[in-house]
Amino acid sequence: MKNTQDNTDNTCKALWEFPPVPPDNFFSIINSNNDGARLLCLIGASVRLGIFDTLEDWKNEHDLEDIIQYPHPVTDFVQSLIKTGLVEYKDGKIRNTPVASTYLTSHSPYFQGAYLEKSIQHLQDLWIPLSDILTSGPKIFVEEKFFADISLPSMAQNALCGRLQEVVNGVTSLSSFMNMKKMIDLGGGHGLYAIALACKNPNLSAIIFDLPGVVPLATGYIEKYHLEGRVKVMGGNFFSDPIGRDYDLILSSSNPSGKSPDMVGKISDALKKGGFFVSIQPGDENAPYDSLHELEFFLWTFDTATLPKKTWSKNKKFLTEEYRSALKDNGLTIRSVTRVSDPYIQDYGVTMMIAQKMG
Repeated sequence: MKNTQDNTDNTCKALWEFPPVPPDNFFSIINSNNDGARLLCLIGASVRLGIFDTLEDWKNEHDLEDIIQYPHPVTDFVQSLIKTGLVEYKDGKIRNTPVASTYLTSHSPYFQGAYLEKSIQHLQDLWIPLSDILTSGPKIFVEEKFFADISLPSMAQNALCGRLQEVVNGVTSLSSFMNMKKMIDLGGGHGLYAIALACKNPNLSAIIFDLPGVVPLATGYIEKYHLEGRVKVMGGNFFSDPIGRDYDLILSSSNPSGKSPDMVGKISDALKKGGFFVSIQPGDENAPYDSLHELEFFLWTFDTATLPKKTWSKNKKFLTEEYRSALKDNGLTIRSVTRVSDPYIQDYGVTMMIAQKMG
C-alpha cells in the first residue's frame, strides 16, 4: 500500500514541479520541422492551383480569391507564402521572385512540379507511416508504375537544372559528334538526353530503350520537342533483349546498363568501330553522408525485386577495377572521366565516363 502511495505522490509531483529540462529546445525542434513540412505542402498546393503562374505580375489578396474559392484564409495564405521566400511583398501586393518564376511556373522550361509532387508523395507513403514500415517492412511499389508516374518525371525535371546540359556539352564536344548518325539511350526513361542530342545534330537518329511501361513517358517528350521523325522508343529489358547494332553512340544514365560489367560486351558489340559509349552513374562521389536520404532509400522496394536493397546498383561503385577491366577486354578505351553536378542534392555529383571502341 505504501509503494502505491509513493508512486502516486511521484506522479502527482509533475502537477506542480517544473520539468527537469526546460521545454524551449524541445518545442523549437518539433515546431521548426513541422513548419518545414507545412511550407512544403503550401508550395505544392500553390503549384497545383496555379498560384505561381498568377503571380508573374503583382497581385493583391482579392486577385487570389478568383483561384481560392474558400476565401477566409486568403490573408494567412498570402502571409505564409511570403514566409517561404518565394514571393516578394511591396505596397500590399505580392509577386514571384526570380526563383519562383524559374522553377515553379508551369510554362517555365525548368519547372519542378513533378519533383515537388514526388517529395510530398514520399512524405505520405514513407515518412508518415514510418513506424509501420520499420516494424512490418518497406513500402512495395509496382516497378514500371513507380518509374513512369513518380521517379522519372521528377528525374527529367531535375536533369534540366544542370545535369542534362553538362552531359550534352560533354558529348557534343567530341570531334566526331556532328558525323554521328545513330544512337541508343539504354534505360533512357524520360529520353531527354537522346532528344537533346538529336536537337543538336540534325542528322542523328535516336532510340530510347526502356521497360514497356516506361516508354510512354519518353513518347510524350518526343512529341513535345517535335522529334517524332528521328527519335523512337523501344520497350524491353536491356539485360535479356536485343538492343540493335551499328551505333555511333550508346548512352546510359543512372541505371545498371551502364554500371554492370556483364553489359559491357553487349554494348561493345552494338557499337561501330570508333563509336562512343557514354555512361553517367552515381557511386564514385565522396559526397557528405545524408542519413535521411539514405534511410528513405531503404523504406521502399519494388514488387519485382529479388535482391536486397543494399546490393542495388545505386550503392555500388562505378569505375571499379572490375569495370575498367571489362571495358578493356571488350575493346573500349576510356577517353575521359569527369564530374557532373546534380544540383537537386546539395554538393552531390555523378561520374561521366566517355569510352571509345577501338579496332
